[in-house]
Amino acid sequence: MNSPKSIAIVGKGGTGKTAITTLLAKILSEEYDFKLLLIDADPTHPHLSTMVELIPKKSLEDIRLEIIKESMQQAKEFVEIAENIDFKLYNAIEESKGFSLLSIGNPVSEGCFCPANSLLRNVIESISKDFEIVLIDCEAGLEQINRKVLRNVDTILIISDISVRSLETAQSIKKMAQKFTHYKKLGVILNKVRGNIDKLLIHMKELDLPLLGKVPEDRLIMEFDLQGKPLIHLTDDSKALRSIRNIIQKLIKI
Repeated sequence: MNSPKSIAIVGKGGTGKTAITTLLAKILSEEYDFKLLLIDADPTHPHLSTMVELIPKKSLEDIRLEIIKESMQQAKEFVEIAENIDFKLYNAIEESKGFSLLSIGNPVSEGCFCPANSLLRNVIESISKDFEIVLIDCEAGLEQINRKVLRNVDTILIISDISVRSLETAQSIKKMAQKFTHYKKLGVILNKVRGNIDKLLIHMKELDLPLLGKVPEDRLIMEFDLQGKPLIHLTDDSKALRSIRNIIQKLIKI
């Protein structure tokens, strides 16, 4: 792989974005030799860290508040503060044997997530260049696309369940991504698949949504969730994990 590949995992709430991100991370870190960065980019439900069992000591939100505090105290010149941002960001990256992780964190104050998202956009476009693959577990819906947080990602993976409403959200995400990002590849992963979905696949074609892969409903994942066990430890007899392996083989050829 000659250039960094940033992959944004997006979709409607409840479709399993974080679970899919975790399984992608598991296989990429265990079966490939890429320098891998995970970004937990969901400010309201930042669960990726617990699912992969890697908890950063600082988040992007912590760093943003530090910068504000330093600026208000005027302890340093503005240029010096700006030069230290990258240093702070690198120190916030938590490392494990197979991958690194950076978390956007929960905003301290109420209201718009714009300041945190703005900082996140800069991270995606600067620090992520030091990694071969970057997986971004995004917040639900269209916000981070509309705010151009993901404007320069290479690949957009839309996670959808097997409901018509979820597919229609996927179509909206695709339209907004065409308008506000410069992605090179976009595909839909159908998650929690069970039963006959022929009608749904026909509807996907009508909506012009490219299918990248199908991940079956998995009893092991449900058991892990019930017990609060990190999905990064999912065993190889998982049907979902096997499906993700096939999807990755397509992704790394992009």
